[in-house]
Amino acid sequence: MKESLQREWLTDILEATPSIVFLALWRSDVDLQLSGWIGAGLAAALFIAFRYFRLQFNPIMLGINTHLLIITPIIMASFYAGARELSAALVAHSYRGVLVTVFLAGCGLSFFSERGFVGIGGLSMTSRWRYSGVLLAVSAVAVIWALSFTGGDFLAVAAPMVAMFGLRRFLIARALDTNQIVGIATVGVGSVLATGPDAETV
Repeated sequence: MKESLQREWLTDILEATPSIVFLALWRSDVDLQLSGWIGAGLAAALFIAFRYFRLQFNPIMLGINTHLLIITPIIMASFYAGARELSAALVAHSYRGVLVTVFLAGCGLSFFSERGFVGIGGLSMTSRWRYSGVLLAVSAVAVIWALSFTGGDFLAVAAPMVAMFGLRRFLIARALDTNQIVGIATVGVGSVLATGPDAETV
């Protein structure tokens, strides 16, 4: 269990690195385009590393890193293709738009991943759909909040992100407390996240 928790914390830190670096550069008045390309490069390296070592993604961080990976290339492609109004609109909404990418990633995971948007293995199909549905609903509300909130960008994105991470933790804890995770007994959240449905019964 201790090893699984350590592995979870390590992967969480690795997954957060591209966005942390991007935000640090952006807040330091580094050129936005350069910050975007650095973030995209780090996200690409992360995807390759996770694929190579067969690590499980945090489903919310998957959406964030996907956004970092694609948004700058899309903006630049639009600009050089002559769609400068589209490019300008994407730049204006690129920060808040991360919640849209998280929502779309959640939809994809809910329909095509055995772990669902909640991102844990061993759940029954009913529980997986229920928990993923709750997280998707909150994600949809987060998108509406971010796009309609008239305050600063940081609060528009940070507040719903914190809520989503907290909700996911709550749903995982609830699944553990109610013994809804098949094949795992008396383990911590970290073990569930790290081992998934193939874990041996303790």
